[in-house]
Amino acid sequence: MKQLEQILDPKTEDGKSWYLHLSEGDMPGYVIIPGSPERTVKIAANWDNAREVAHNRHYVSKRGEYKGMEQGTTSTGIGALSAEICINELKKAGVHTVLRVGSTGCIDERFENGDLLIPVACIARDGSSECYIDPEFPSFADPIMVMALVEACERLGYRYGLALEYTAGSFYLGQGRPLSDEPDSYWPSWAKDILPDIEQQRVKVLEMDTAGQFVIGYLHGMRIAAILSVVAARKKNNFAYNNGEKKACLAASEALKILKEWDEQGKYMR
Repeated sequence: MKQLEQILDPKTEDGKSWYLHLSEGDMPGYVIIPGSPERTVKIAANWDNAREVAHNRHYVSKRGEYKGMEQGTTSTGIGALSAEICINELKKAGVHTVLRVGSTGCIDERFENGDLLIPVACIARDGSSECYIDPEFPSFADPIMVMALVEACERLGYRYGLALEYTAGSFYLGQGRPLSDEPDSYWPSWAKDILPDIEQQRVKVLEMDTAGQFVIGYLHGMRIAAILSVVAARKKNNFAYNNGEKKACLAASEALKILKEWDEQGKYMR
């Protein structure tokens, strides 16, 4: 039985989780999960007493204090496949609330690069959640966390919107991008219809992570939501950060602070 347990839950030689190198209690209960390891630096820049907890492969974990509240951040890497490992091992470390901070393409021309979008639900084509549940299972954000994100953006004066998202397990063909400019490059007929089809469905944003994270986090019994900075205006073929990353990172910390206050007040049932 002991050997079977080790296979089901692999550990490092010093007893930490296999990929994140965390033990229970290493991270606080409220954690921000960006994709990029470099974004953990931008998140921690908003904190006091920030320090690195662990670093293995592209998984970087830090913790610190935002306005007196203990918060953590762990990078997930690109895509829901990589995030699945991160969410699983954060849960085992005692984390109960995770908030994705990411970047996204947008097909709603009312939003500009640098604006923030809060996905409330996703069309799941991420390639990982289907290993957990039937495709019909809904992918959605925790509604109380969405409320906290809205309140954070209002307090900070950021331009934001709520969105239906399309999550693809692909950056190129799966998001309607050709593989190259060469005339003989592989370009199946369905690929050219992705953007107009999801626009008819009133989708605003498309990226590679969120839908799978929502499903996997929910099935782990964790609260999960996301805030995304628009970096690609897809219909205009325009790519720019315009300070959106920095705003999304600060809004995430502010939202977790608001959420913790609500939790302590017993304002909403969990």
